[in-house]
Amino acid sequence: MSMNENLISKIEKGSANRRIVYLDFIRVIACILVVMVHISAQQIEYFSVDSVQFIITNSFNCLAFTGVALFVMISGALALNPQKEVGIKSMLLHKTMHFFILYYIWKAFYQVVDLLDKGERFTFQNIKNDIILALIQKHGYYHLWFLPMIAILYMIVPIVKKSVAEKNVCMYFLCVFFVTALLVPTMLNFEFKFKYLVMDFFAANDFYLFGGYLGYFILGHSLHSWGGKLTKGMRILLYGMGLVSFLLAVVLGALHAQSAGRPTYIMNTPFAATTFFIAAAIFVNIQAIGEKTDSLWKAEKVLTFGAGTTFGIYLLHPLIILLLSKIGVKMALCMPLLSIPLLTIGTVLLCVPVTVLWSKVPFLRKLIQ
Repeated sequence: MSMNENLISKIEKGSANRRIVYLDFIRVIACILVVMVHISAQQIEYFSVDSVQFIITNSFNCLAFTGVALFVMISGALALNPQKEVGIKSMLLHKTMHFFILYYIWKAFYQVVDLLDKGERFTFQNIKNDIILALIQKHGYYHLWFLPMIAILYMIVPIVKKSVAEKNVCMYFLCVFFVTALLVPTMLNFEFKFKYLVMDFFAANDFYLFGGYLGYFILGHSLHSWGGKLTKGMRILLYGMGLVSFLLAVVLGALHAQSAGRPTYIMNTPFAATTFFIAAAIFVNIQAIGEKTDSLWKAEKVLTFGAGTTFGIYLLHPLIILLLSKIGVKMALCMPLLSIPLLTIGTVLLCVPVTVLWSKVPFLRKLIQ
């Protein structure tokens, strides 16, 4: 059997098992980056914006926000696949309702954690105000916003799926999304000629239908469907744009913060124009590795296991970060260049056995899958 035939058979085997190995790899990377968002955010406001420590920490934070975009892109790649027929009822029950239910369960869990962290007692008044009423009146713990967001994106799938099956429609949407939701808002953070004319134009014309995470949802579908057909030159160009975008995000973020005299986070968001190219470059690079080498397939079991723990890691990592801080393990223990990667990997590794143990219990398994 030739190498190509061998690879095709492995791809068919992966499809039969309903796993796409390169997406599992991206999922693992996205999970690590999301944990890094919250690790790097721990001390960023304590550094002077003129210091090297701030620049390093802010650089990690800029890169880490790519993880959010990658998670949405993976969901789009799977949910918008035109070969996968899913009815409206199934989508609403198995995806949308699932994520909404998990949101409120985990919201209640972290309300309890927050109550304990404040050292307050479980009085009737506290339970009523800080747990029961808080489920409706308050936002969830800082990372839980992702659950209702992805639930609503799944609600949109039956509406947009057939449209984005066409490449031209995807390209059209992504171009408008990039310009109106990413490029222009990023530019408006800085001074340039005719800035206020551009502001007036966008204030008078609302492009919100092209905004939000739907853009990354469709980007993931587009790259999954047609990214494998990019020429070598186009891939190299995209990788270069991803690298330049990261460096640009670091420089512009640092200069803007120094100008303001405080952290401003304008480049620390999935909705910075630079994040678009960084996320696309990572996605296409791993996709290319999966298509051209056997390395991902040899590590298939490891990646499948890792990907299977990512949702649990996402849900539990703030609790681990809180517990570590209680025993004095914080980013301030050593220089950010070392502490951020070490604490990120350490948090992930501590979450894995907890997630595995939870998955052994039928009821708890449903809460992390």
